[in-house]
Amino acid sequence: MTRSAHRWPRGLIGFPLFLAMVLAVAACSHWEAGIYRNPDIAIGPAATYALTPTLLGARFEELDPRVHNALLHERISSAITATLAAKGYRQSSAETADFLVHFRVGVRTAERNLTGLVWRLNPAKSSSTILTVTPAGTMEMTEGTLLFELLDRQTGTVAYRAEAHADDVTPWDASETVVTGAVRALLQDI
Repeated sequence: MTRSAHRWPRGLIGFPLFLAMVLAVAACSHWEAGIYRNPDIAIGPAATYALTPTLLGARFEELDPRVHNALLHERISSAITATLAAKGYRQSSAETADFLVHFRVGVRTAERNLTGLVWRLNPAKSSSTILTVTPAGTMEMTEGTLLFELLDRQTGTVAYRAEAHADDVTPWDASETVVTGAVRALLQDI
C-alpha cells in the first residue's frame, strides 16, 4: 500500500503549522514556547510510548480548578495521543514502551503593572511625541503553562521537552480547538 503525502505549494510549506499556532495563540496576548530535544537519545519513527500520570507531585498552579479537571486533562491526553499517532508512534503499556509521556498544566493569577503614555503635541512638526511613560495602575491576568515531556523509559532521561507559557489565558484557551493546536505546536519537532 502506498502512502501519499500532500505537498503544499512553496509559499505555503509551513501553513498547517502556522494555522495551528495561530489557533493556539488566538486568545492569548502573549505566548512563548521552549523546546528541548536531547541529541543523545534517538526517537525512532515507530517508537512506542505510554501516556503516564505526572511523575512529580502536584504544584499549587496545577491544583487550580480551572485546569485541575477531568475535561481539560482528557482534551490534552487525546490531543497528545492523536498527534503522536499521526507521526507514526504507537501507544503501549508503561512496562514495555520505549518512552513515557507525561504533561503538566497549571495557571495562576498574577498582577501586572500597566504603563500609560503621555503624549505632547509638537507644534513645530505637526506631530505628537511621547513625553513620559508613567504607571497607569495594575491589572489581574491569568498566566498559564503547559509542559510536555517524553522520557526514555529505561534511563528516565528526558528525550524531548516542550513548554508553552501564556501571560493572559482565558476560558477559551481550554477549548478543544486551542488545546489541540497548542499540543500539535509543542510536538512539532518530535
